[in-house]
Amino acid sequence: MIESQRNLNEIHFMDWCKVDLNLLKVLAVMLEERSVARCADRLFVSPSAVSHALARLRTMFSDPLFVRSGGAMLPTIRAQSLERSLSLLSTVLNAELEKTRGSQCTTAFHPAESVRDVKIVSPGALELTLVPAVIAILHEQAPNWTLRVEPFERRSYESDLATGRVDFVLSIGGTTPVGALVDGITLWEDELVVLAGPRSDLYDCADRISTELFLAHRHVYPLPWPISQNYLDVELARRGQHRNIAVSLPSYAALGHLLEATDLVSSLPDRSARALMRSHPDLKLLRLEPARRSELSLLWGIAAAQEPAIAWIRDIIQRAAGELESFPDNAVPVTRRLSRSTVA
Repeated sequence: MIESQRNLNEIHFMDWCKVDLNLLKVLAVMLEERSVARCADRLFVSPSAVSHALARLRTMFSDPLFVRSGGAMLPTIRAQSLERSLSLLSTVLNAELEKTRGSQCTTAFHPAESVRDVKIVSPGALELTLVPAVIAILHEQAPNWTLRVEPFERRSYESDLATGRVDFVLSIGGTTPVGALVDGITLWEDELVVLAGPRSDLYDCADRISTELFLAHRHVYPLPWPISQNYLDVELARRGQHRNIAVSLPSYAALGHLLEATDLVSSLPDRSARALMRSHPDLKLLRLEPARRSELSLLWGIAAAQEPAIAWIRDIIQRAAGELESFPDNAVPVTRRLSRSTVA
């Protein structure tokens, strides 16, 4: 926040009365798009107009701001330092505009008659459970909407949510700062379980296995994020333990077939495991001892929450999450608002 305030002060000292604020709008969009052509499309201007604005911005800040690398325009350190300040300005202005629009708008929101593109960041495991449930509701109640799902990375999404680059982030496990521009709730709590096929010697074991027995087998790892950032592997590493990962996959698409055809095992959230077993009934689910649980959180930008469409789809995601099955002793979804300091 101190750095952002310093950047805001620097812009202020330039004398706002002499600054063309349209230039800052170009800079903000360029920081999101990293492309002159895409920036021009979003601002409804020509690429040459964007290039001209960038030339003026470079003079204003005495910095190149963007350098070409391959097909992208990468921001310099100076441009990156301005991104947070511009995000704050954008959030405040959007919030005020939403208040005005809300007071002036008398037309009720009708999902079936509206058109919108929703962008959600989600770990791959949810493609087996929550994501298809949300898509089914959207297809029925808002047929003109489209949904884009981006893979989850373990990093802060505050800027993405505050600027509207993404509408929602679904996050499993671990904690990262929420920040002043983001709100969220915990949707449910999952238990980490193990799946094994008939070729594995775990197939004839009791329904609960020890961590040591779990680690004695070779594993399949669908990549939701690097192993160094996976909360299970981080916990194991602290105790000097490691999984023997024989196969890494880019998604969960081939996991069921691979477990059926080999003696490999895999760990995943309980709801995702049960969803996979519906299409691969020969797989066996085993619970770890001691049990390991993680929370699923839903995050959104505070400014965007004023938009009726965003409020509606947020309720849809919560409803879909509440209807998904879990273990009998964990059947009630954990739906609560997150604290301002942490988010799963």
